[in-house]
Amino acid sequence: MSEVTLYTRKICGLCDETLAELRALRSELGFDLIERDVDDDDALREQYNDIVPVVAVRGEVVAHAPVDIAGLRDALAAALR
Repeated sequence: MSEVTLYTRKICGLCDETLAELRALRSELGFDLIERDVDDDDALREQYNDIVPVVAVRGEVVAHAPVDIAGLRDALAAALR
């Protein structure tokens, strides 16, 4: 099963919305969801600080802030093929 990583931070409304959508899509598209808080890792904070939430599949970013929630399913489906 493929892994989808959500780079997020604790106080982030867009992150919460993206997480909810990923949880809803998880069983339909068949992926494991991993959450990483960018504020727990200096390198991640430097890389993603201004664009969280960030959604990545196999290390490739498929969406970032502002996340198009309506288009997230299609982006994930294409990346998970």
